[in-house]
Amino acid sequence: MNFQTMPMNTEEEGGYSNLYHLPQHPARHYMSLNINKGHSLPFAVWWPAIFTLFVLCLALTTGMLILGLRGSKAPEGHNENLQGLKEKLCLMSDANSKNNRPACTLCPANWKWVGGDTCFYFSEKKATWQESEDFCFSWNATLLMLKTKSKLINISQILLKQSYWIGLSYGVDGWSWEDGTKLPTKRMDWIDLSFKQNCAYLFYHRSTVYSENCYEKHPWICEKAAVQLI
Repeated sequence: MNFQTMPMNTEEEGGYSNLYHLPQHPARHYMSLNINKGHSLPFAVWWPAIFTLFVLCLALTTGMLILGLRGSKAPEGHNENLQGLKEKLCLMSDANSKNNRPACTLCPANWKWVGGDTCFYFSEKKATWQESEDFCFSWNATLLMLKTKSKLINISQILLKQSYWIGLSYGVDGWSWEDGTKLPTKRMDWIDLSFKQNCAYLFYHRSTVYSENCYEKHPWICEKAAVQLI
């Protein structure tokens, strides 16, 4: 019995010995095999793509720096262009009343400026007084109102040889200007009106305002506030 037992112990020891010599880290060995069998590329293959991306980034950064340097010089030329545009478009008034600085006065195309803050339109066509008023209203303007002698003098400098409808008419409350202001009862040497005719016009020859039948046709003068820019 002892003789039979010994081989069995030997086999068990041998079996134990064989199991004892199996690899200690089978999982790690299995992972290394998967990596070697995969499709990952060596670093030598990736290097050209990485280098190309680096060059592109460097070129982009350089371009942005150059544009930034050019942009820092732009305001001077930009300001010169704006100044030139301002000189072409603006009608320079004497001074800005608030800041005592030159102001830029803008008037619509085909409107005239003779100083101050008002633009004037001189029509080339003829129409009745009411038609003339409607035209001015369509431009957010009124027929010319000559409340002061100084304004009459300024307008007279650019008058053509015409008789122009102005914004003075006779109604139930007497003579009044377009904005509703009543004509003063005090005599004005540039206004000579007749109560038989209900609309007023400016006669170029004497720079005087006379009355006329409202259905007669004359050119007209509109006025509106100018746009003021600093």
